[in-house]
Amino acid sequence: MVDSSSEGTWEKVWNKELITSDYSLKYLGLMQEIGEQLPQGARVLEAGCGTGQTLSLFAGDCETVGLDISPVALRLAQKNCTDPVLGSIFSIPFCDNSFDLVYNSGVIEHFPYPTNIAALHEMGRVLKPSGRMIAIVPSSLCVWYRAGKFVAVLLNNFEFGYEEDYSPSRLITAAGNAGLTIEKVFGLQALPPLATNSTELLPLSLRKKIGGVERVFPKKEYYAYTIGIIARKRSC
Repeated sequence: MVDSSSEGTWEKVWNKELITSDYSLKYLGLMQEIGEQLPQGARVLEAGCGTGQTLSLFAGDCETVGLDISPVALRLAQKNCTDPVLGSIFSIPFCDNSFDLVYNSGVIEHFPYPTNIAALHEMGRVLKPSGRMIAIVPSSLCVWYRAGKFVAVLLNNFEFGYEEDYSPSRLITAAGNAGLTIEKVFGLQALPPLATNSTELLPLSLRKKIGGVERVFPKKEYYAYTIGIIARKRSC
């Protein structure tokens, strides 16, 4: 992320055995839908890829690049993408207009203003004019997210370093300031989780069935765990 201390934070996260969380199930579902809309041979970049789990969804049909500052994360991601790249989201080592899809989840919230805008702008720089960008961050309006983080910080058990949450209006404003045009605002994971990336209360098969009821929930961007945008590069 921004400095060597934050890099150390993520080395600790990726060095442990991870569980497929309830949120990851929703995120994987979203990216699978996005992948079905991409043209054959599309170029896809996850800017802050972690394990690159979602990149595996595009395998075979797309050229996939996983960018991260963590060597540990990239060792995990190399099985999920065509090209794992060690590098910073603030200086993505690709030319302008290189990718059909640029995305991340759980990245932008770790940068204070104005570096959050700089990260979004850099993602937009490498996006093709016809491409789409997705950024997903924690929601300020999710009660159980805020309560869980408060308790974790209080117990000195919050493992994700510096983190800010976003309201829909704040994320929309940040994207606009980065030169992006919003196509859609959405929310993921409306129910309180039955599994995080380190703790599981119910088995995966049962959690999939329970989580499926969220398909009919309206206006999830106002109460779900995360808020996300689908955006395009602003035309000149």
